[in-house]
Amino acid sequence: MADSLFEDFVPRKRVKKVDNKDYVDVDDVVKVDSVVDRVFIDLKDDENVDDKEYVSVDEDCIDDQNVVSSDDEVDENVESDDKGVDNKFIDENERNKNMEVPYLNQRFDNLDDADRFIRSYALKNGFAVKIQQTKKRAKVDEIYARMFVCRLAGENQDKNVVDEEVCVGSSKGTRRRDKLPRSGCKVRMFVVKKKKKDYWELTTVELEHNHDLVSPSKMTLIQRERHVTSAARNLINVSGIRPSQTMSLFSNMQGGVSNVGFGSQNIRNVVRDERKKKIQVSDAQAGLDLLSRLKEEGGGKFFVKTQVDGENRLKNLVKVDPKCLMAYSNFGDVVAFDTTYRTNRYAMPFVPFTGVNHHYQSVLFGFALMRDEVKSSFEWVLRTWLEAVGDKHPNAIITDQDQAMAGAIASILPQTRHLLCSWHISQKFPEKLNTLYIKHPGTFKVDFNKCIYHSLTEDIFEERWKDLVVKYDLKDHSWLQGLYLLKEKWISAYTKSTFSAGQTTTSRSEGMNAFFDSYVSSSTGLKQFVENAQKAIERQFMREKEEDNDTKNKTRYFRLKTALEQDGASIYTKEMFRQFQVQLVEASKYFVEKDKDQLTLGDEVTHYRCFRPLTEIDKRTMYEVKFNKVALTGRCVCRMYEHLGIPCRHIIAVLNKKNVAQIPVTFIQRRWTRDANRVDGMLPYAMGCDDPTSTELTPSQRFNHMTLLTMSFCHSSMVSKERYEYAVEVMNREIANLEKMAVDNVD
Repeated sequence: MADSLFEDFVPRKRVKKVDNKDYVDVDDVVKVDSVVDRVFIDLKDDENVDDKEYVSVDEDCIDDQNVVSSDDEVDENVESDDKGVDNKFIDENERNKNMEVPYLNQRFDNLDDADRFIRSYALKNGFAVKIQQTKKRAKVDEIYARMFVCRLAGENQDKNVVDEEVCVGSSKGTRRRDKLPRSGCKVRMFVVKKKKKDYWELTTVELEHNHDLVSPSKMTLIQRERHVTSAARNLINVSGIRPSQTMSLFSNMQGGVSNVGFGSQNIRNVVRDERKKKIQVSDAQAGLDLLSRLKEEGGGKFFVKTQVDGENRLKNLVKVDPKCLMAYSNFGDVVAFDTTYRTNRYAMPFVPFTGVNHHYQSVLFGFALMRDEVKSSFEWVLRTWLEAVGDKHPNAIITDQDQAMAGAIASILPQTRHLLCSWHISQKFPEKLNTLYIKHPGTFKVDFNKCIYHSLTEDIFEERWKDLVVKYDLKDHSWLQGLYLLKEKWISAYTKSTFSAGQTTTSRSEGMNAFFDSYVSSSTGLKQFVENAQKAIERQFMREKEEDNDTKNKTRYFRLKTALEQDGASIYTKEMFRQFQVQLVEASKYFVEKDKDQLTLGDEVTHYRCFRPLTEIDKRTMYEVKFNKVALTGRCVCRMYEHLGIPCRHIIAVLNKKNVAQIPVTFIQRRWTRDANRVDGMLPYAMGCDDPTSTELTPSQRFNHMTLLTMSFCHSSMVSKERYEYAVEVMNREIANLEKMAVDNVD
C-alpha cells in the first residue's frame, strides 16, 4: 500500500529481449538507440572464459550499465590456465601494489579494487577507460564480469540524413554535441569472478593502442568517464546542499578540482537519480506510520489526511498539528497561501498556510503537499484544511495570480476576501510597461505610481485612473485593463478597508519557505520530511516563546514619556509597541483642526483635518478623521487601523488634542496584545530518533558519526609523510576487512 502511493513519481522500468536472449532495460538502452553500440563480443578465443555473448552498452550515453543477462553464470568448470599459480601467489595483494601494468590472471579482492587499478593505470599512461559491458547473474542479481575498454574503442556512427533534415528548423530545438573521434582501439581488460571463488581475475588483457596517447599533464583535460564512487554518492545524497557547494567540498578534500574525478553535472545527475529511485517500502511505510502515531498521540488534535487517485497513488496531503491549530484559533484572521516551493524528494509543491502572530512573526497554520496545481486539487486542499481547523473561515486570504487557485477560493471560501500579492504584480511592470516607460520617460512612471500607490480613497483612484488612460491612451492596453478589472484585489485604495495584519504580499509564505530550507532538502523522503517539518514547527513556536518572555520581563524604551506611550507599552507586545511608538512620535508632527466644510453630526461626532504644518501648502496631504468624543471611536481616511489594527498617527493626534491619556478599547486589536496567545504549552509529543523506543542508530546517523571520527583521523595523519603513509595502509587494510562483513538490509 505505502509503496504504491508514490509510483507516480518514479518512471516505470521496461525490459526488452535482445535477440530473444537477454533482457535489457529499455529506458537505459532503447532510448539511446542511435548511439548505443549493440555489438556482441565473441570471446571464444579466450581460454579463460566460456563461449558466451555479452550485450555491450556505451558509457557515453549511460552512466552505469548493469545489464542483466539471462545467462546464469560463467562456466565454473572452465578454469584459467593457472599452471599451479595458486601455490605461487603467497601475497597477491602485495604483488598488485608493486605491478603498475595489468597482466593476465592478475587477481583482486573485489571489483572496486580492480576498477581503481585499471583506471589508475589508464590515467598514468595517457588514456581513459570506460565500461563497455557488465554481466550479472540473473538469479542473485550479482555482477560477475566487467569489460573495460579504451575510450576511443568502437566506431563513430553517422546520423541518418533524413533525420538530420527533419531536425533542421525544428521548434523543439535539437541538442548537438561535438563527436569524440573514435579510432576502433582494441585495448581491453576483462575481469571475472568465477563461482566458488573469493577473488576477481583478469582473463583478457590487450594493451596496444592504435592512436596517440595524452601527456600526463593534460590528462585532466581529455574527455573521460566521470566516475562517482559509492562513498561520494552517499555524501552527495546526505549533504542536502547545492551541487556547486558539494563540488567545492570535494575540491577541498581532494586538493583541487582536477583531482576530484567528476564535475558539478555529475553531482546533479546523482541527485536526479536519487529522486527518481522508487520509494522503498521502509521510507513510505515509516512516514505513514509516523503520521499515524502523531495523530494518536495528539489526543485527536493532530490532523492528517491524504487523497489518492484511481491507481492508489498519493495525490494530495494536508497536515495540521496541535500547535498550528492553536495558532490559527488566535491569529487565523488572515492567511497567505503560496505554491511556489518544492522541497522534497517527490518534487511535490509544498503549500504552507501562513499567518502573523502577535509578535508580527510568521506562523504556520498547517501545510499541504500537492501533486498538481489544478482547481480540483486546490478545492480538496482548502476543504480538507477547513475541516482540520474546525471550519473557521479566514477574513482574508492572500495569493498570487493563479486562476485555478482563484476559482477554488471562490468556490470553497466565498465569504473570505481574496487579495492578490501586489509584489508579484509589480514585478511584471518593467516587462509589460516598458514601451510606455520609453515613450514617456519620467512622466508616465510618476503618474502611474501616484495612481496605484498613493490614492487614499477609491474615488481618488478612479479619477486618477481615468486621467491616466486619457493622457497616455491606454484604453486598448489589454494587460493594464485586465489589472483594472482586478483592482479590488490589489489596489491599496480598495484593500485597506479589509484587515490583513498589514500584509499586501505573500512574502510571509515565501519567508516560511526560506525557514523550512534549513530543515528539508530536495532529497528528503516522506518520513524525514515529517520529522524535520515537526522540528521546524517546534523551532518556530519556540521563537514565539522567546518573544513572550522578552515582552514580559524586559521594560520598553520610552521616546516621549507620555501617558499614551506608557499605556501602549502595557498593552502591546514588544514588536507591536515599537510600531505603535512610531505612529505616536509621528503624531507629534501633525496639526489638528476642525473641518469647517463638514457638517457636525449631532454633538458627538466631529470632523478633523490633520496635516503637517511645516510642509508647503501646495504639497500638503489632508487626512480627514471622523471622531466620536463620547464613544471614543473614530475613522481616518488612511484606514491604517482597519488594515493593520493599530491606531494611525492621525487618530493619535486627535486623541492628543482631546487629552485622552489611555488608548480607547475601540482602537485595540486583541491579536496584538500580550495575552493574545493565552492557550499555550508544549506539543503533546516529542520528536526523537526514527524509533523513540530504540537506541539503534540509523544508517544516516552511522554515516554522520563516522564522518566526524574520520575528520579527526585525517587531521592527525596529514602532519607528516610517515603518518600519511601509515594511515593509508591502515585504511586500505581495514576497508578490505569491512567489505568481508555482513551488511544490514538497508538502502
